[in-house]
Amino acid sequence: MTIYDIALFKAPPDDSNENDKYATFLRDKGHNVELIPVIQFNFINQQELHSGLSKDDEYDGIVFTSVRSVQAVHGIQNNQQYLAKKKIYVVGETTEAAVRNKLNLESEGSHCGSAESLA
Repeated sequence: MTIYDIALFKAPPDDSNENDKYATFLRDKGHNVELIPVIQFNFINQQELHSGLSKDDEYDGIVFTSVRSVQAVHGIQNNQQYLAKKKIYVVGETTEAAVRNKLNLESEGSHCGSAESLA
């Protein structure tokens, strides 16, 4: 088998402690892989997010559609006081794991592959 030197242009994993699954797959096949990040993500509207979360009497549940949405809420101070009494729904298993690991909450809907299926 030929071994290649591969430049992998993509966003790094959401969790800095996590290995990129594509890089791992290629390395396991014997290739040399360099992961080159191509985007940088910055959260905006954190104040608006905090304001929305604090109006907890106006909603019964929260739907997290991505790991990024979980990360945004994780960055809000006192998020637990707003989330503890809510039903938490997620789209996908990766988002479920992020809710469990970052927010220490249980959720429903991980088996749904899309928001359409969750509804």
